[in-house]
Amino acid sequence: MLTNLIYLKVNPLDRFTITWGISAGDYINGISKIPQNILMINDDVENSNSFNVHTKFPTITGRSQVRNYVIQGQKTNLLPKWMDYQTKDGLDSLSDDEIADLLYLAHMDVPRQRNPFSVKLGNEYVYLGGSNGFTRFYFRNFQELDHILELSIKRHLRHQRNNKRIFARPIQMKDINPEILKDLLRFSVNGIIIAFELGQEVRRQVQMPLFRVTKRQTKVIWGNENQLLANTEPIGMLTYNTLSNKWSLELNAKVEQDLNNL
Repeated sequence: MLTNLIYLKVNPLDRFTITWGISAGDYINGISKIPQNILMINDDVENSNSFNVHTKFPTITGRSQVRNYVIQGQKTNLLPKWMDYQTKDGLDSLSDDEIADLLYLAHMDVPRQRNPFSVKLGNEYVYLGGSNGFTRFYFRNFQELDHILELSIKRHLRHQRNNKRIFARPIQMKDINPEILKDLLRFSVNGIIIAFELGQEVRRQVQMPLFRVTKRQTKVIWGNENQLLANTEPIGMLTYNTLSNKWSLELNAKVEQDLNNL
């Protein structure tokens, strides 16, 4: 299976993205502030450090403990599913219907309402690990995704270069231009793939092909290169120049939707 790639599909209107290849580490290092408290709607009692009697959900309190769980949580037998909350009083004030909404979210991986943000909880994030390595993130501030995507792109690029070079020197990458990230997100409305594994380095330029998914994405379609190509169309190239330390993006397809209009 092709493993060194990012799949990204966004819905800025409902403030969520579906990803494959963005790790828990990319996520927790990319968000603006690690939560102080999380509610574990996957009922992961074993890895919790507290319990809310009112909602009957285990919780984790403490930013370092939350960080450790998010990074290590994918190694447990339970798919990581959690949301942050501000105070215990907020949890204790949830009605039976609101608790039922949390149970529905945990079971179906989608909220019963339009989005899973609660005034009582004051939550900023919802993290839903799914089958086949797909993860659904909800953000109260959708721009949080920019930094997460940037960190993940840099990590995948380092991994690809290290695999192809016997004595690879560490590469200190510059930040990605915000306009490049914005263009990548525009094209992600229907799903894109950044295929680092199919990239190449020519004259100090690392070129990573971009593909737009042409069929509804419900499972992995990149068991091999032929399978990926059969379900996508090429739309451009993301390039990093290791000499000038500059990123560039070439696109040969029409932008699906302007994120500013959502």
